This record gives sequence, structure tokens and C-alpha cells, in this order.
Amino acid sequence: MIRMKYKGRTFTNGRSLANAMTRDLNNEFERKVRQAAASSGVRVRKTHKGFELEGDTRSMNRFNSRIGR
Repeated sequence: MIRMKYKGRTFTNGRSLANAMTRDLNNEFERKVRQAAASSGVRVRKTHKGFELEGDTRSMNRFNSRIGR
């Protein structure tokens, strides 16, 4: 049996490890998008299609430059 540790949890099943890593990646992505939006003045809504961003042209340009870093 192979045991792998990821962020303090021990996994023996590859699928559950992959699910945990995917969940963490998605959470990190969402956090980065919301942070960039908050600092640039853009509103973010999470819908069934994904994220929707609302703001004027200047704010959207600031958001694009922040998310690109």
C-alpha cells in the first residue's frame, strides 16, 4: 500500500488525492480572482456559467493587469 501526504492529510487512494488537489486549485483560483476584483473596483458574481465581472473600462483594465501577474 502506498501512502501519500498532502497538506497534512494522508491518502491511500489516488482518486481522492486528485479530488483534494483539484478542490484546492479551484479554491485558490477563486480567491485570486476575488482579490484582484476587490482591489480594482470590479464586481464578481459566481453563476452556473462561471464568474461574471462587472465594472467600467478603467476598472476592467486594472483587473486584467492584476490578474495577469
